[in-house]
Amino acid sequence: MIWVSGLIIGICLGSLTKALADRSLTKRTFWGRSYCEKCKKHLAWYDLFPVLSYIFLKGKCRYCKSKLSFEYPLSEVLMGLMVAGIFYKYVPLNFLELGWHDQTLIVSSVLFYCLILVVLAAVFITDFKTGYIPDRITYPSIWISFVYLLGISMFKVYLIYEALKDSPVGKYLLPPHSNYFYTHAIDLSAPLFSGALMALVLGVFFYLLILITRGKGMGGGDLKLGVFLGLVFGFPYALVVLMLSFLLGSVFGVGLILAGKKKFGQTIPFGPFLSLAGIISIFWGSQILGWYLSLTLTY
Repeated sequence: MIWVSGLIIGICLGSLTKALADRSLTKRTFWGRSYCEKCKKHLAWYDLFPVLSYIFLKGKCRYCKSKLSFEYPLSEVLMGLMVAGIFYKYVPLNFLELGWHDQTLIVSSVLFYCLILVVLAAVFITDFKTGYIPDRITYPSIWISFVYLLGISMFKVYLIYEALKDSPVGKYLLPPHSNYFYTHAIDLSAPLFSGALMALVLGVFFYLLILITRGKGMGGGDLKLGVFLGLVFGFPYALVVLMLSFLLGSVFGVGLILAGKKKFGQTIPFGPFLSLAGIISIFWGSQILGWYLSLTLTY
């Protein structure tokens, strides 16, 4: 089944996500072999199977027997479930029967969603544990996302051009006979334009919050994460992510105050709520937007 493939891929991505987060926090290079944090022994390939190695080793290092963090299998399983959900939601059952161009669009879209999940999960871990969002994660993610949106827009425009050029009727819809091609080329590039616009809007929004709060309410990491979210979600879903993140942050903050864990006026990292809101919006963004619009139109 399709979702099983997503589960296996996601578990592997979960291992990658935890490694990215850990190496970002310790300023280590993203390249190089994994090793035990306690004894510094390099791990063999058979020690690196996601989930399975943890189970077989009973949660301990093979060499020094020190206890391994439960965060490793937890990250792998959660990411596996999320990627399985991506496959289930976005890959049709008749995928293998589709044409190469449709398959290419679906595969690229799924890979892009996986990238978003990895970035948001890694940011969630780092900001939740230390209040720090690494530029090493957000900067490359912004550029990779921009290149993807540009490339996929050009690919879609190329497909419609080829379809029209090879059609006896379609060739008359190309310039200079008609502006049909230009109009549809702009429509097909809407995710790129929308993403760039929302990246600017969210970037300015967080920058103003930083100025207003003098860096106490928001930080530069939140700004860069906001730019990333604006770029990948575009209009109007980036606004859904923004509103949902503030809602989640408010509920969590009030809960901490009522539980006596925080006092009014104390800050909490905002990156985890942005990340969680982004992950939720991948799966249910359209439903949340539809519910909100129906609610506002009713009143």
